[in-house]
Amino acid sequence: MSGASTAAAEAAAKGGQVGEAHEAGGAAHVRLLLDTLRLDRPVRILDVGASPIIPAPYRPLLAMGGCEIVGFEPNPEAFRRLEETKSARETYFPFAVGNGSRGELKIYKSPGFTSLFEPYLAASAFVGTRSWRKIEKRVPLETVRMDDRTDVGPFDLFKIDIQGGELDVFANARAAMAGTMAVIVEMRYYPIYAGEPMIGGVDGELRAQGFFIHKFLGVKSKPVPNSQMARLRKRRVADQAIDGDVVYVRDMAKVAQYSDGQLSRLAILAASVFESHTLALFCLDHLAGRGAVPGDLAARYVDLLPESLREPEGAVPAAEDED
Repeated sequence: MSGASTAAAEAAAKGGQVGEAHEAGGAAHVRLLLDTLRLDRPVRILDVGASPIIPAPYRPLLAMGGCEIVGFEPNPEAFRRLEETKSARETYFPFAVGNGSRGELKIYKSPGFTSLFEPYLAASAFVGTRSWRKIEKRVPLETVRMDDRTDVGPFDLFKIDIQGGELDVFANARAAMAGTMAVIVEMRYYPIYAGEPMIGGVDGELRAQGFFIHKFLGVKSKPVPNSQMARLRKRRVADQAIDGDVVYVRDMAKVAQYSDGQLSRLAILAASVFESHTLALFCLDHLAGRGAVPGDLAARYVDLLPESLREPEGAVPAAEDED
C-alpha cells in the first residue's frame, strides 16, 4: 500500500482512486461478457499482499461471481480478517511470497507499510512522515517461491502490493506466470524502504517476461517540506511522486499467440478490474475474427457503456493519428 500517508489517508486516497476507476465493475457490459464468453475455466486472480485494508479493484467482479481469488497475506491480523470474511470463491494462505529465503516481516505502526524491508530513514526525514519508520513488531519467517507452489494453479491476473519485495516475487514466479495476461503492481518512484528495487528493477523483470506497461491507475505524491508549508494547500502542491499502481499486459502485438481462453479472460479483466475498454474490445474483435464469439459482441458491449464514453449518434469520428 502507499507509503505516502497515514493508514487512514491511504485508505481514503487509494480506496477512492480504485472506487472511481472501477465503479463500473458490476455494470451491464461486464455481465454481457460473463454471460456470452465461453470460458474453459473461471477467471483466476492471484493476490500477493492481500491485506483487506484497501478494497481490491477486483471486488466488484468477485461480487458478480466472475472470478476466483487465491491470496497470500503473512500479517497474522490481516490474514485473520480475510479468513473471517472470505467467500466460497476465495482461498488464502498465511505466507510471505519471495525468493524462498528466510526473512523478517516488519509490521509497522501503520499496517499498510508492513514489509520485509527496513525503512529508509533519510527518505522519511526528507518527506516528513514518521509513520514510515515506526516498526511495532518483527516476525521471522520463511518466504515461499511461487514457482514451488503447485497448489495455486494457473492465474490470469497477478495483483501484488508487498512494499518493496515485488522483484523477488516476479523473478521466482516465471513458470507460474507463463500464462498470466496482466499484472497490477504498486511501483515505487521514490524510495521509502532501504534497498528496495524501485520501478527500474521491477519493470525490467516484467518486460523480460513479455509484459509492457498498459496504464497507470494513479500516482500518489507528497509535498516537499519547506519553510512556507503552512501557507500552502498540501493537496495542491504534492510535487514529490512516491508510488502508484501500474497495469502491465502481455505484448498485444503477439495476439495471435494467445488462446481464445486467454483473450476472453483478459477481456473480462480489462472491462471490470482495470477498466480498459479499448483493450477489452481489441480482444473481442480478435475472438470474433477467429469465430469464437458472435460478430456483433463488440458493438453490443459499446451499447452498454456509459454515455460519457460513447460518441453521440451521428457524430463524425475523429481522425486517427498518422505516422
